[in-house]
This record gives sequence, structure tokens and C-alpha cells, in this order.
Amino acid sequence: MRLLAASLSPRAPMVASLAGILAVFVVAASGTTDMALQWTAEVYNLSYGDLSAVQIHNLAASLAAEVADALGVQPASIWDAAGNPGLVTLASAAATTTTQVTTASVAASTTAVTTANPISSNTTSLSTSEPAATTTTTGQQMTTSKAKVEMPPLSPLRGIAYGALPCTEHACGGAGLPSEDMLQSGYAAQWGPSGRDDLGTMARLGANAVRLYHSLGLEADADHGAFLDHSEELGLNVMVGYHTENANTPGECQSYDCFSTWKEATLRGFEHGFKKEGEWHPAVGALILLNEPDFFESAPKCMPSGSWCRVKAALSALDGVLAAEKEAGIDAGRVKLTVTWSFAMRDSIDGKVNGPGVFGFQDIVAGIADPALANYVPRSSQAELEAAFQSRWIHGLNTQSPWSFVDEMISKVYDQFSPIPWFIGEYGGNGQDKATIQNDLEAMQKRASESEDFLGAAFFQFQTTYWKGGEEMNFGLFSLGSDLLGETGELCDRLSPCHKWPVHCLSTDLSWLPGSKAERAE
Repeated sequence: MRLLAASLSPRAPMVASLAGILAVFVVAASGTTDMALQWTAEVYNLSYGDLSAVQIHNLAASLAAEVADALGVQPASIWDAAGNPGLVTLASAAATTTTQVTTASVAASTTAVTTANPISSNTTSLSTSEPAATTTTTGQQMTTSKAKVEMPPLSPLRGIAYGALPCTEHACGGAGLPSEDMLQSGYAAQWGPSGRDDLGTMARLGANAVRLYHSLGLEADADHGAFLDHSEELGLNVMVGYHTENANTPGECQSYDCFSTWKEATLRGFEHGFKKEGEWHPAVGALILLNEPDFFESAPKCMPSGSWCRVKAALSALDGVLAAEKEAGIDAGRVKLTVTWSFAMRDSIDGKVNGPGVFGFQDIVAGIADPALANYVPRSSQAELEAAFQSRWIHGLNTQSPWSFVDEMISKVYDQFSPIPWFIGEYGGNGQDKATIQNDLEAMQKRASESEDFLGAAFFQFQTTYWKGGEEMNFGLFSLGSDLLGETGELCDRLSPCHKWPVHCLSTDLSWLPGSKAERAE
């Protein structure tokens, strides 16, 4: 996967006025709900040479949204000529000539995520002259049918980690941290199609998955289904993350027994959009039970300090999720289960494996076989735990290292863990230049396409984490620009009081990084 992107900025006045003059749609088809439409918009009296790539992209997205609204379909059902959802192909219309401007020439993505073949092709014409022009539809209507979205498999995984808090300063300027639960509806102004459409940007970059961190466990009393619905429309597998720090929170996870905490978090999730028709929502591809729990060893709760803390937390979290599914009558379906370990050099709980990441792989193997190693007594039967591991488990790790090093360290010892596959939950590319990152992404994609053991990777990350500062500023495809697009809804959870935050435009300007290290999104 090549992660390339144009800067996403607000529409210029000319483009904004174009979107505003769309007065009437004369649609040639009727009963078009749930159709997949390939659309071309012909624009009179507009020179594309006067517009930036960003303005052209935003015009294409705005027109797609207008078409979708008129037809009563989702914006993702409108595609440009290249098959990119949520966009139209723009054409410059004159009396005798028409020149197409495809979104491929301005979106800078190389792999389009498509969920079905377009079944109808249409053209919309409009004019920039005054008074406001009528928009008409031309083209031959074709046979239509309902387009069913089929989620792509997890392999080869082309994911992007998403924790795009709306802060532009370290510690959020002392204003307090916004909720880290990005799936809640209050964040729709960032990820939704009527807002900044971060999910649509990921899809246009070629991603087929989005990795989250705090989606379950923060008790955000808000809908999460809209995020999942939009992800499904775009063909993005959602890798749902639990709030790992609950394991160290006083009053939760007594002696790292997280069964009740993770069970309750899962049941609450089913009430807030994660359940659909008796199953996990179709967009959910994996549950990341814990993120880097190997660092629990330094937590005050971990007494005596040792590997038992991380393993007991992982086993009990798994046990709690299985119990929640059983109680709610949820069919697990295709949803995988995992823990993402750090790339630190550690010994496994049974002492049989030493190495970065793989210590955690062996932790789970050994812990499933004998939970008593971690002082854990499962509520599920031994057979249920083993069945979940064999059919649903995927090993995961996070790394900032180049792929060549990660590949050498993992592949040489992985035969002992096969056929359970593994993936990289965070590929950070810390301190790497543009060429190295691009080569790594292409090499990982190639390996995932050819291997049954390696699923692929999630790029770390979508947006710079200003609020963390320091070395965390080395990551992120996009920075936040100075222009404002609007504001979020109320963002709330158990730890963060309700508050609205400004929504900034995205930019590829990472000026604090030297040379081509700043070209993470170009």
C-alpha cells in the first residue's frame, strides 16, 4: 500500500458557491434507493486550472453528497469513474468540447476500495454563471438492483490507526483531554461523510481497515453504529480496541482479573451499535482486547511484579468477551480476537520464548493451555477457550522498526505459532524517510498477499497526536491546519466531561520533521 494524499483544506469561495447553486436535480431514474451509481458532473464556465487539487477534490465530494441526498442513497453509493466512493468525476463542459478531470488525478491514492460493481452511469451538468442554474441529469438509465456490501477479508491487511483527537497543543492546552472513544457520534464531524470524512480519506488511500483503541470500556453513552455503518459502506474493517487502562484502574480488574470489566464493556457496546441483527456489526473485523499489556509489570497493581499480570489480564479479558457474547446471544461470525504486544525484548511467561513481540504470542499459547500459569481460573470451559483460540485468535504486535528487521526477528521463529496468523497493529516507521516507509508498506503488502501466516499491518497513524508531544509528534500522516471546518458534537465518557471541540482541516505539512521524513502522506 502506498499512502499518498493531497492536503485537505476548506473549499475556496469559488468552490463553495458552486456547491450552493445546485438548485434542482432532474433525475432520469426513479426508485434508485440503494443503487450504486457512477457519476460524472459537467461544469460550465469553470477553469480547473484555476483550482488546486484540494479544491477539485472537495468539489467532487460535495457534488457526490448532493447527488446522494437527491437520490436518497448514502454518499458512498456515488462513485467516480475510477470507482472511488463518495466522489464524482468532474468534467469541464463547453459548447463543443468536454474534458474530464478524474478524481484519480487529484486524490493521489493508488488503490481504490470498492464494494460492488457500479450498476448505473449518469452525468450531471451545472453552470457557474448567474443566475443560479438548474442541474440536470443526462445519460442512459441501466438496469438497477440493490448493491450489497461485502466486507473485505482482513488479509492482506492495509489498516490505518485512528486516534484523531481535536487538540492542537500538548496536553490539549490544559483544557482537559477530549474523549478518546472515536466511534461515538459526537466525532461524526471528523469521520463522517458530511464532515471531514476521515474514513472516506482512508478508503481513498487504499486502506481496508481502521484500527481503534478506546472504543469499548469508557462507557460513552452515545451511538457508535453510525461509525460502523460508514465503515461498512466504505469497505473498512473496524479493529475495535478496548480501553486497556481499565486493567490498572482502582476498583476494576481486581488482581488483574478483568472478566467482569470486559464482559460489561462488551454488553454495553451491544447496546450502543456494536450489535446488528443478532451478530456483531458487519464492519467489526477484530477485537483488540489489550494494547501492550506487557507494560503492566511496572504498574503499582502488579505485585509481585511479573509476567502473570499481563497474561492474567489477557486471559480474563478474552473470557469476559466470550461470556458477553454468550449472554447476549451474539454469533461471533468472522470477528477475530487479539492482543497487540510491544516490540520490547522479553521472556514469555513459561520461559520458552525470548524475543520482541513473540514473547506475547507464547504468553497466549501457554496461558490458554494452562491458565494457572497466570493464577487465573476461567469461567468458560477449557474447551471453549481452546476453541476460541484456534478459530478466532490472531497474534499482534506494535513496532517502530523497519519491516526488514521485524520480518527477520519474527519469521525465523514463527513456525512454532503457525497456523495462527500474525499482524502488525502499529507500523510506526519512526525516523524513517519517505522511500523507506513506501518500500516497507509495499513489502508488507506483498508478504501478506503471499503468506498464510502474515496478515499485514496498520499504519501508525492517521493524525499527529499533538496532545502527547515529544517523540509522539514523529507519527501521523496528517497534521491539523489552521482553518476550521466546524465543531464536534458533545464528546463525553466516564473520564472526560462533555465538551465540544473545533474541527480543523487536515494538512500534509509536517514541518517539524526533517527532509523526506516529513513526507509521510505525500
